[in-house]
Amino acid sequence: MTLKILGPNDPALAALEESLAAHPEVDAKVEIVAWENYRATLDECLAAPRATYQAVCVPGHIWLPQLAADGLLAPLDPLLNQLPPQTLAAYNADGIFESVAAECKFQDRRYMLPLFTDGHIVFYRGDLMSLPESVRPSEWHSHLEGLNLPAGMSPLALKAHASEILLDWLPYLWDFGGAVVDEHGKPVFHSEAGIKALEYYTALKRFAPADTQDYGNGEILSALNEGRAAAAVSWGGQAAAIFDPTKNPHAAQMKTAALKGAWNATWGVCLPANQPETESTAALNALLQALGADCDQRVTRIAGSPVRKASYSAEEKSKYVWLASQERLLKECRTLPADPAFGARLSRMYAAVHNAFTGKQSAAEALREAAK
Repeated sequence: MTLKILGPNDPALAALEESLAAHPEVDAKVEIVAWENYRATLDECLAAPRATYQAVCVPGHIWLPQLAADGLLAPLDPLLNQLPPQTLAAYNADGIFESVAAECKFQDRRYMLPLFTDGHIVFYRGDLMSLPESVRPSEWHSHLEGLNLPAGMSPLALKAHASEILLDWLPYLWDFGGAVVDEHGKPVFHSEAGIKALEYYTALKRFAPADTQDYGNGEILSALNEGRAAAAVSWGGQAAAIFDPTKNPHAAQMKTAALKGAWNATWGVCLPANQPETESTAALNALLQALGADCDQRVTRIAGSPVRKASYSAEEKSKYVWLASQERLLKECRTLPADPAFGARLSRMYAAVHNAFTGKQSAAEALREAAK
């Protein structure tokens, strides 16, 4: 039986497809679903009497806690114990970055094999501006004031689309000393620090394109590659496209910096719980062969954000100049609470931040209303 893997339309999935093609002993194929339809397709698979896919791609701490707590994903450790030792040794789980490996677990049980990461990195034109190795979000104004830029170029593009803006704003919240929730899970993002962070973030609009509230991943990539923005914070998984001279005529002038308080999510492959254990074991055995070090190198080349420590060697960093910032991201990144109920609450926070950014409400009104 052919192993069917469900995945979103992210560039890193091409690395998985290449890796499967390089392992003809693995009978598997990836079915790509557009992002706007992905969660519905995933939920349908996991709720079916029997899974329609033997493996599914999931973003770690955003969806994994809820899906695992609801019993929709199979824990991997009992299955791993049934596999040949040579397969486990070749996969080398100890070679995965610690922060990535931690995100593959829920309540100390492993549910996911990591494929790529999606975390904040600063991309900027080194010929037009100078930045330190790590940028504090609260100090953007000092880096952007007085730049001498070509006509039609904005200093900074913000990923402020309604579906992206919360994650874009999180590093500002943390840098101003705020938090999303307290130790008891109660919302505190509407604190004085949170309000100041949102007011500061909103004030950055004067440095950004007029339509930056509509910018998602694609728009940020286009703004950098077309020379319409001198800098932007985006995912490390876009690095390969930003530094590709066939896609970006300014690739040779691009540089990266780390972002203090950067957020990161790890995407990986999980096994649905609604399938026979024999199918789960066979799928896991195949995935371990396909998701090894060679796949990770393909992720670097195609997307830019690998998950294994060996992919950040001195040799790799000399070939892919953004990896130094990407490595720092994985060492310093922060995540949202791994709470099964948390993901469902985020939509109200997205709306609040976007309402303040677009002037529909003040920062204080929007955050306090969302907290209620």
